[in-house]
Amino acid sequence: MARLFVEFCLPHHRGENMRPKALAEFVAESSDLAETRWIDNETASYLSLEVDKCSIDTVHPFALTHEDAEDLLNLVETIVADEFPELPYDPKATMGPNSISKGWMQGSSFSPDRWGVFFWATPDWGESSGSILFLASPRRKVDLGSN
Repeated sequence: MARLFVEFCLPHHRGENMRPKALAEFVAESSDLAETRWIDNETASYLSLEVDKCSIDTVHPFALTHEDAEDLLNLVETIVADEFPELPYDPKATMGPNSISKGWMQGSSFSPDRWGVFFWATPDWGESSGSILFLASPRRKVDLGSN
């Protein structure tokens, strides 16, 4: 998941069009005007790209183990420190005591300028096990023209 995050989400965050690379490397599961979701056959992870969001997620039966989730969280902490030193750790960005989760966010909660990196995993939830590594970019201004 960390490799996919670095190869797809970071360039996407910087404004690169990652759809051609995703189309060349993965199988498109769903596509509409707002989002395309691809499956990485090697890791059974899903890659989703939206205008200002990118996520990598796993679901049962391919969810991360508890050990893998802890290892990934350590990798994500390093990536965030290197790539987004301006993002503070947000102690409110957790998913409860039965998950492995951490977030680094900037901007007020529920505001359009809130952006950051969030990792969440529930490795011990049986068929509900899963994980997500999510990068919400600052909202891009879209010029819709005048009416």
